[in-house]
Amino acid sequence: MSGKLKNPLYFITLMPPASIRTEIEAFKKEIREKHNIKHALKLPAHITLQIPFRMPERKEDILVKKIKKFSAENKAFETVLDGFGKFSKQVIFIKIKDHVPYIELHEKLQSLMLNFLDLKRHEISSKIHPHITIATRDLKRSNFPAVWNDFKDREYSASFKAEHLYILKHNGNTWDIFRKFKLCS
Repeated sequence: MSGKLKNPLYFITLMPPASIRTEIEAFKKEIREKHNIKHALKLPAHITLQIPFRMPERKEDILVKKIKKFSAENKAFETVLDGFGKFSKQVIFIKIKDHVPYIELHEKLQSLMLNFLDLKRHEISSKIHPHITIATRDLKRSNFPAVWNDFKDREYSASFKAEHLYILKHNGNTWDIFRKFKLCS
């Protein structure tokens, strides 16, 4: 790396409550123990609204103010988790039943973010497929069938009210919760 430090990485999510995050972490740990796949353990269970982006730390106060206001203007909503799904042979995830509230919130957030941040093309996602990842990145095509076999017919369901937006910040190794904002009731 050059002498110039890169701007930190951030991303914006919704998260299930701690009890459900713990259940989901157990799935990730099971995958680590049985298949030595552990990348998904680097961050808490979440549903991405804004994919990772770099931003100068000096803009953190602006980001916090904008997301605080945005959260206060958008309503909390119910979320139902129901079973497991996959993207090709690269990602295994927990399915979310109703995508509409997530897609609507994502569209509003994208509009806000593009108005005050100079996001790069790879930091913008025009569409999302709401889900909670349990295996990714170090999940290889060669070990995908064994991992998928463990989850494809497994039942899992949970529900929660999505009440908070989170800004996560990368610490160089893992993602930390940087700020939490309450959605309006």
